[in-house]
Amino acid sequence: MKHWFWVVDALVVVTFVIVGREDHGFISGISDYLRVAAPFLIALGLSIVILRAWRRPTAWTIGLGLAVGTVVLGMLLRRFVWDAGTARSFIVVTTAFLVAGMVGWRLVVAVASRILANRRPAAA
Repeated sequence: MKHWFWVVDALVVVTFVIVGREDHGFISGISDYLRVAAPFLIALGLSIVILRAWRRPTAWTIGLGLAVGTVVLGMLLRRFVWDAGTARSFIVVTTAFLVAGMVGWRLVVAVASRILANRRPAAA
């Protein structure tokens, strides 16, 4: 998982875009999804580099930092490069979804790792 953590985080971003567009009833083609996802995927990539996330990819603190970085940088890109909306409600929902997703999967990995580490062979 160490080298593939960014794929899971990217899936969180893509899932957010798909759920959001479908929830609002937008009829979308692939280009519409990419247009909405692009600033956040670029922001995720920048956040990975800034935080050097590959050093501790499954730490929940890294997940939190990546989520915050993705929201902040993504909204800046969305507003100033894509010239798209950044309403407060959109920022709140984006933040909640990305924090839940990017921290959430890391917490699941941590709990599963503890459970597996604490398992002891049954006495024969």
